[in-house]
Amino acid sequence: MPRAPRSRPVVWRVLAAAALLGAVATLTGCTGAAPGTASATPAALPDGITASVLQSRTDVVDGRLVVQIDNGTGSELAFASFDVAAPGLEPGLHFDGPRTIPDGTSVQYRMDLTPARCEGDAGPAEVTLTVDPEGGGTAVGTIEAEDPYDTLPRLQNFGCLTAAVERVAAFTLADRLRSTGSGVDRRAWLDIAVEPTGAASGSLDLEQVLGTTLLSAEDGLNWSTTTAHIEAGDQPSTISLPVRPARCDPHAGAEDKRGTILPLVMTTSEGWSGQYEVRAAASLKQDLFTYFTERCGLPSS
Repeated sequence: MPRAPRSRPVVWRVLAAAALLGAVATLTGCTGAAPGTASATPAALPDGITASVLQSRTDVVDGRLVVQIDNGTGSELAFASFDVAAPGLEPGLHFDGPRTIPDGTSVQYRMDLTPARCEGDAGPAEVTLTVDPEGGGTAVGTIEAEDPYDTLPRLQNFGCLTAAVERVAAFTLADRLRSTGSGVDRRAWLDIAVEPTGAASGSLDLEQVLGTTLLSAEDGLNWSTTTAHIEAGDQPSTISLPVRPARCDPHAGAEDKRGTILPLVMTTSEGWSGQYEVRAAASLKQDLFTYFTERCGLPSS
């Protein structure tokens, strides 16, 4: 009697291996978490956390945004970091901790501003917090920040106006103060160089120059009659402003943060309008303080 073929055991071994691989694939295709294992999804933020955005005068000069976080959770709040997103600002507003906020306390944190976005709304801002709860783990959540002083619209308008103006022309205060005479009879002028960019299009209207806490027009507070229409293709020019001290206070220069920043009231052909700022160099600041001392008859330091 002929012997049976020996290939059948091989077939069974192949079928068994295939079945085993199928079972493994079925197991590995599941969620992967064993029964009873805790989920890795972060918990929600505890109730009682609020936030707001603002700037002090110093923060305006330094180009920083202030985020205030209020802890009304009923316990100490520890966070690892937070991010701020606003439609009128480019991404990248991030603050690294860790920090701890006692219950019932509001704490302000500062971060460097990102450039403005000129399409769409300025706000609202959203703050995404990563919190370390007392019971362990991580809680992540997003809260909408209040804007009690309309900081976001102001930042967007300032950034977009600045960019629109500088596409038309550069405005630069001279490094030194121009003056005649001496003592209380001394008179001086601030010279602003206007250098159009030479772009194919674009224009702006200078409506007036505003006085500051330190600087005033010779005949009033503002240089209200200083106006100009400037095209990107114009020739360079100079704006001269007769200047006097806004106040004869010996401590004014040391205490003031924005007195040598001139606000030029502008409207651009792109539709942005407001105050474009021109800043004095250190050499001009020194000249101005010397001039104020002399013009006001104050003792020199």
